[in-house]
Amino acid sequence: MKIRNDKDVQLLEETIKIELGIDVSKYRNEEVAENFVQLLVFPNYVFKWVLRPVFFAFVAYLLGFLLIDLVHVEYIIYALVGLGLFLLLGITFGLLFLTWKMKKDMWGIINYSLNIMNDAVIDLNEVGHQLTPENRKQVLGLLFKGIIHIVTIPMMSQAISENVPLVASPIKAFTKKVLTLVADKVIFSENDFEHQLRASEEMDNPFDTYSKIISGASKGLEKVVDVTFGVAQFPMAIIFTIVAIVWYVFIRIMN
Repeated sequence: MKIRNDKDVQLLEETIKIELGIDVSKYRNEEVAENFVQLLVFPNYVFKWVLRPVFFAFVAYLLGFLLIDLVHVEYIIYALVGLGLFLLLGITFGLLFLTWKMKKDMWGIINYSLNIMNDAVIDLNEVGHQLTPENRKQVLGLLFKGIIHIVTIPMMSQAISENVPLVASPIKAFTKKVLTLVADKVIFSENDFEHQLRASEEMDNPFDTYSKIISGASKGLEKVVDVTFGVAQFPMAIIFTIVAIVWYVFIRIMN
């Protein structure tokens, strides 16, 4: 199930309720919100890496009045168009660099989402849902996607809005993009199932085995996260490149 909008999220939530018998939204609570705030390290450097390039771009813009040979109407053109281009260049560079710094934070968020999933598996046991060899990969995949879209993304959006309000919108959009791609690409390997089941001597509670499989899933996510960040950063890199080219052409014309 591809998640593209809020209606898809609602459909996903209803599907989990019907097929698995649990309400994933109950994990979206104050305790979870507080934990996500604690995981949110990037407010500590967001202003440093977003506002600093903007500041340097503005200083370079001011220096342009002295370094570029402007006459008459060119002062007005440079003052208006140049300011917008310099600031846009600084903002796009800052946001692009910020995404590189965010990868470690995203690891903590994904791992915490897997911890929430452990609680959900326990709830599956309580409602009597049976994980079978035929459905276990699909069930865990559906559950993880539900936790990402119903719990993690809304809680992260709330935490970002409260902690980095000045640049919340692009950061929320980027975070949602990364987490959506991770949820789409994560795979609970059949080999991991077989390995854990063979290694388990006590099968009185097979959900302990599934808990180990969930914990082990993070080990296979490194490549997924790297690829996901690359995919999510690509449009931002294109925008930065276009802005840089337009800025360069503008300076050449003014000079």
